[in-house]
Amino acid sequence: MLNQTNGSTLSTNRYAHVVDEDLLEELRSLGQELRGVRVAHINATANGGGVSEILRSVVPMYRGLGVDASWLVLQGDEPFFKTTKKMHNRLQGAPVRVSAKEWDAYLAANRRNAEAMSSDYDFVFVHDPQPAAIPQFAREVSTRWVWRCHIDTSTPDDAVWQRIADLLSPYDAAIFSIPEFAGPKMPEIPVYSIPPAIDPLIPKNIEMPRDQALALIAGSGVDPLRPFIVQVSRFDPWKDPLGVIAAFERVQKHHSDLQLVLLGNFADDDPEGLVIYRKVLARASKLSNVHVIVENLDGLVNALQTLGRVVVQKSSREGFGLTVTEALWKGTPVVAGNVGGLRLQLKEGVGGFLVDSVEECADRVDYLLTHEEEGAALGAAGREHVRRNYLMPRLLRDELRVVRDLLNGSQAAVPVSQNGHAGAANSL
Repeated sequence: MLNQTNGSTLSTNRYAHVVDEDLLEELRSLGQELRGVRVAHINATANGGGVSEILRSVVPMYRGLGVDASWLVLQGDEPFFKTTKKMHNRLQGAPVRVSAKEWDAYLAANRRNAEAMSSDYDFVFVHDPQPAAIPQFAREVSTRWVWRCHIDTSTPDDAVWQRIADLLSPYDAAIFSIPEFAGPKMPEIPVYSIPPAIDPLIPKNIEMPRDQALALIAGSGVDPLRPFIVQVSRFDPWKDPLGVIAAFERVQKHHSDLQLVLLGNFADDDPEGLVIYRKVLARASKLSNVHVIVENLDGLVNALQTLGRVVVQKSSREGFGLTVTEALWKGTPVVAGNVGGLRLQLKEGVGGFLVDSVEECADRVDYLLTHEEEGAALGAAGREHVRRNYLMPRLLRDELRVVRDLLNGSQAAVPVSQNGHAGAANSL
């Protein structure tokens, strides 16, 4: 198991110009109360995907408040990650088989990583299914364990979910992005709801001069002077990139100069990505003005989300969808699948539109292309919604509240946002 912590710290005061002062004051108070507490986060990859991006920002923020935070990365081989991707897919309802041999290998990898944990912690967050079995083999390493699930497990395959539920027995609590994601027959532990968040101060999300954005887009092979729509996502079947292409084909009939940009990357823990990428390339080659890009550089993501006429996120399952949060932060309207955490971000009159089919996706994109003023208003409302609810200081506050409450032996609710989409996060 690798320790990604390099001792760096980030002051929460850096966010004073984007979040409310009462939030920063609460963070300072929590930092004083929890100073010196040892916290670790464990996830499956240091590169690719939203979890690693969140941890890269939030762990130094813990340290800036005086909390002794570490980031640990699970070590596994390709067969292990193929198995955990199957688990991921089955937890979201896909009909794939995980054999007894694969389960045994999964547990063996978790045991090896648990044995490599040399430090003692007061509190450990374990992210998603890949490292979920670690407390079975390292219970003495931490006083408190919390499973932090970022995927939609509301309708999982029963057999896989039962195995995961069994693994949760040593945990002291679980966290889901929204209450509805908690799987059936959860063990008797507190369950909290905490949505993810983005860091507005990293290169992907800071305000970018238009000239710089135009140059980056031109350098990628996209014509920045012609309109384009964009989806930024890992190459994953749940992101439905083939459905995005199908919707674009419909829109293109009315907007012949329109371009589609599919910008993606490959997470270290997702061996399925290359398969989906090849399918996307094959389908895209049959249409004009489709750009498939794997240079997922922060600056290019920023430029495309800033200058794109519409950002699309046509997911069929989605734990939250940080790329939508990023686009809304830039004031760009979004058309997204009517699923999971996307429903939190796109409410009536805020951010854009939710859709249930290729046809609806095409219709809504067409609408935004021809109603620019309304699109701008939706985007502006979306930016404020993100500012109030989905920036990194709020996520840090909610996690520190969990740490405080569990270390103190209480099970208080963790408030997650102010716009009423989930009220307060409660034990479910």
